[in-house]
Amino acid sequence: MANNKNHFQFNNIPDLSGKVAIITGGSAGIGESCAFQIARKNCTVILGCRNKSKGELVVKKIQEETGNNNVECILLDLNDLKSIKSFAEMFLSKYDQLHILINNAGLMPNGGLERSKDGFEIMFATNVIGTHYLTVQLLPILEKSMPSRIVNVASSFYIITKFVKTSVEILNDEDYYNRFLQYGRTKAIIMLLTFELDRRLRAKGVNNLYVNTNDPGPVKTQAYYKRVNKGSVMDKFISLVFAAADEGSLTQLYLATSPEVEEQNIHGEYYTPIAKRDKVKSDYTKSEKEAEKAWSAVEKLIKEKIPDYPGANI
Repeated sequence: MANNKNHFQFNNIPDLSGKVAIITGGSAGIGESCAFQIARKNCTVILGCRNKSKGELVVKKIQEETGNNNVECILLDLNDLKSIKSFAEMFLSKYDQLHILINNAGLMPNGGLERSKDGFEIMFATNVIGTHYLTVQLLPILEKSMPSRIVNVASSFYIITKFVKTSVEILNDEDYYNRFLQYGRTKAIIMLLTFELDRRLRAKGVNNLYVNTNDPGPVKTQAYYKRVNKGSVMDKFISLVFAAADEGSLTQLYLATSPEVEEQNIHGEYYTPIAKRDKVKSDYTKSEKEAEKAWSAVEKLIKEKIPDYPGANI
């Protein structure tokens, strides 16, 4: 857990009675930790999970340990645009408010290049296309429910864009594929989309929807354990540096729940552990021009796959 020098800890999360939250990738790791913590504060929590049976086990555990029965899992596969649309429709048929959207789900596969059901490189599909499409599907209800929050989970790996060419087009080009570079590029693009969404909302006069992004820091997630043998020398060494999932969840929980976000008017910012505002250190990732280009390119790709998609309308 975080030490006492950190100004935000779980006990700083306010009572969230009457609030509704969606957390993607909530069946394990940081997402699961976020779900537990806000459920303890009386929030209604919807987990968007690709593995529904696993998500339902987490729901049951949260309900039993917190006493909050307003927790459920809805099937969501961010690699499949149809699944995302179905998730949004299901949610909107059951709820008339949404105050918190934590786009926590992310992917970095072990092997070579894979394609999603829609033909996108799979990291690009999950980390960028799926996250953006879900967010714009839910924008109207987030605006209706203001004050509300969107938290997009990024990574310090975005920094690779200081050194390598990056664009939305490259992300789907197998000639440029390297899984480490791809991961960093996708996280840089989601940061650009975060900043662009915030600018568009503010230009529209929407000032009570707080859109921010964060790096959880190095965290021992399920993906970590897939790559490192538990108990090995490498595991013991990395354990000295990597935080537990609970600590990794603190920064996004700060952006999702802290009263300071509204009190200090925190919009379109990038935060690092624990709950610290940070400067974006890549010219590409802080460029408004590149953000506009990324937004337009992602929207175009979605429209190509879903002909009746009207666009983000913002």
